[in-house]
Amino acid sequence: MRENKRYQGAKIPSKDNHIRVCRTVCDICDAGCNIDAYVDHGTVIKVMGCKNPAYGNGYLCARGHANRQYVYHEDRIKTPLRRKGPRGEGHFEPITWEEALDEIEKRLGICKKKYSANSVVFTGGYNEWTRAALQRLAYSFGSVNYGSAYCTKKCGAVIASGVAAGCTCHPDIHHSGVVLMWGCNIYNKGNTVVDPALTQKRGAKVIAIDPRTTFSTYHLADLHLQIRPGTDAALAHGLARLFIEKGWVNKNYVNQHVQGFFEYRAYINDYTPEYVEQLTGISAAQLETAAHMIMQNGPMSVMIADGAFAQMPNGVQTRRAIEALCAITGNYDVRGGMLPDVQRSACKQVLEEFVAEIGHHTRTLPIGAQKYPAFARFSDQCQLTDLVRQLRCATPYPVRALCSFGLNIYDFTNDSSWTDALQNLDFFVNVDLFMTRTAKYADIVLPACSSFEREMIHITPEQKIYYTAPIIAPLGEARADLDIICDLARRIAPEDFRLCSGAQYLYDYWLLNMNFSLDVLKQSAVPTHLPRELYRPGDYTKKGYKTPSGRYELKSQTMAQLGQAMLPEYKEPRSEETKREFPFVLSVGNRQTFGFHSRTHRIEWIRAMQVAPAVEMHPDDAAQLDIKQGDTVEIKTEFGAVQMLAQLTRGIQPGMVAVLPNYEEADICAILPEEHVDPCSGVSALRIMSCDMRKV
Repeated sequence: MRENKRYQGAKIPSKDNHIRVCRTVCDICDAGCNIDAYVDHGTVIKVMGCKNPAYGNGYLCARGHANRQYVYHEDRIKTPLRRKGPRGEGHFEPITWEEALDEIEKRLGICKKKYSANSVVFTGGYNEWTRAALQRLAYSFGSVNYGSAYCTKKCGAVIASGVAAGCTCHPDIHHSGVVLMWGCNIYNKGNTVVDPALTQKRGAKVIAIDPRTTFSTYHLADLHLQIRPGTDAALAHGLARLFIEKGWVNKNYVNQHVQGFFEYRAYINDYTPEYVEQLTGISAAQLETAAHMIMQNGPMSVMIADGAFAQMPNGVQTRRAIEALCAITGNYDVRGGMLPDVQRSACKQVLEEFVAEIGHHTRTLPIGAQKYPAFARFSDQCQLTDLVRQLRCATPYPVRALCSFGLNIYDFTNDSSWTDALQNLDFFVNVDLFMTRTAKYADIVLPACSSFEREMIHITPEQKIYYTAPIIAPLGEARADLDIICDLARRIAPEDFRLCSGAQYLYDYWLLNMNFSLDVLKQSAVPTHLPRELYRPGDYTKKGYKTPSGRYELKSQTMAQLGQAMLPEYKEPRSEETKREFPFVLSVGNRQTFGFHSRTHRIEWIRAMQVAPAVEMHPDDAAQLDIKQGDTVEIKTEFGAVQMLAQLTRGIQPGMVAVLPNYEEADICAILPEEHVDPCSGVSALRIMSCDMRKV
C-alpha cells in the first residue's frame, strides 16, 4: 500500500492505481506536437512529449509543457454566455445552449432579411477540417464573407508564387547542397527539434539571412547575413546581379522557361555590391562570399518565413525577388531546389470539393476584393484587414454581424478601430476558450473545447493521417468547434444536409472520399500514409506553368493586370522623413518559444518567463538614451505611445526594436497605423513599422 502511494505521488502508472497514459495533441500553436497525458480519474495530472516515435520525438516546448495549466485555467469559459452590459465591459450571464442557439438564429436571420446574407461575416477555423466546415456554413447561409488567419500571413506567399509560376513551391532541403534560411528561426517552432537536413551532419551549407541573431543563425548557419529590416529584395537583387555577371545563370532553363529575363537583368543592374551594402548593411565581401557558397554547393533551396515576409510593406514583391534567384539559376522544379506544389493532397482535394459543393453563386465580391484585387485573384476568402473600413463606411455594402471562432483583434494594426467597429455591430457571436478582449464585445459567447476534450483527425506535413480521441470530458458545457458549426447549421442553414448531419457524419464522409474509415483510423497503432503519387521533379516544367505565358514570369503579366509592378521591384521600407521623426524600426510579432498570441499570457508558468511586456533593443541604442535593463521606456508613434520594460540584447541590431503583441496592459497594435499594409495582399505590415523611444 505504501508502495502504491509512492507511485501515485510520482504520477507513475501502475496496476495498483488509476493513472493511465493517453496520447493527444497540443493545439496552443499550429505545430500540433503530440503529448503523452497522464490521466487520473478523468483529470490530467501531467503532460510529457510523446514517447512513441511514430507520433513524436519526446520533446515539447514551453507551451506544450504548460497544457495542464492552459486546459484547467480558471478563466476557461464553461457555459454559453449572453452580454448583459455595455459592449467591451465583459459583463455576461450564463444561458443554456438552446437559448444561445435560438438567439443566434433569430439575430442572424434579422440581419439577413434586413440587409442581406453578405452582411454577416464568418471568421476563424484553425485546422483544415474546421475551416472547410465554417466556410461551407458561410456559403450555405448565403454569405460570400468567410475569412481566416490566411489573410494575415499565408496569402502573401500564394500571391508571389502564383504570379511567378502559377503555384506555390517548397524547398527540397533533404537533397539541397545549400539552403538559404531566409527570415526563419525554426527553433521557435513546435517542439524545437530541427530537421537533420539543416544540420552540418549531412554536409549541406546553410546561409541564414536574418536581422536578428537567433538560435538558428548561430547553431545552424555557416554564414549569417544580418540584414537591415525590410531590405531583403535589395539583397536578392544584389545576389542575382552577381550570378549574371559571373555567368552562373542556367541559360538553358532561362531561355526555355523564363519570361522577362532581359527586363529583369536591366532592372537589377544597379544593385552593385557597394549599392547593396549601402541599402542592406551586408558588406560587398559578405555578398561575394554568399554568392560563391551558393554556386559552389548547389542545388539551392530557400526556406522563407511566410509570416515575416507577408507582414512587410513590400512583402509580395520581396518574396518574388527571393524566389527569382532559384529561377535564374535553374533551381526551380529540380531535385534539391524549389519544388512546385502542383499535387493536391487527398485531404485538401476532398475539403476543397466539400466547400465547392455549395460555393457562393453570386456576383457580390467578398470584403477587400475591390481594394486588394491581387488577394482576391488568389483567394476565395475575404480580406479581414479591410473589414473595419467596410464596417465603418458600409461600402460597397453594409456589414452588420459577425460569427467568429476565436477572432483576435491583436492580429491587426490600429485595433482601437476594431473595438469601435465591434461596438456598432447589430450582432456578434464569438466562440472561444477564454474571455478574451475580443470576446468581451460579443453578444453571445460560446465555450469551445481544448484538444484534450475533443476527437480530432490530424494530417502531418509528411501527409500521414491519424486519430486522437478525447482524453477527458469537456469542461462544463464546452463543445468542439466542429460540433458548434453543425449546431449553427441546423439553425441558420437547415437545407445543408451534410453540415446538419453532425461531426461524426462529416468525418466519415471526408474519410470515405479519401478511401479511409474512421473506425480503421481509431484502431491504427501508427499514422497512415495518405495515398498520393510521388512527384517527379521537372514534370510541371514539361507541361508548362500555369501563367499567361506558360513560363516562369520574372516580368508578370498578371501583376500588370492587377495594377502592380510587373518586375519584383525593391522599395525602401521607410521614407527619409519618417526616419527623421521616428528613427527606430519597430518589428511586432517575432515569436518566442513560450508565447503564442494572447493564449499564453494568462498562464503563470509562461508568464514567469517574461513577467511584464518588454521591448527588445540593442545596448548601444540604450546607452545613448540612458536606458538600462529593466527601465520603463516609452514607444511612440504618430498614433500614440505605450510603455514597456527595456530588454537589452545583442541579438537585435542597432536601430531596431522588437515587441511581442497581444499584451492588454501594453497594447502595441493600438498605436500602429491602420493603412500600413502590403498593397498587393492587404496584410498589415507589422514587421516594419516606425517609432521613437525614450526613457520614462
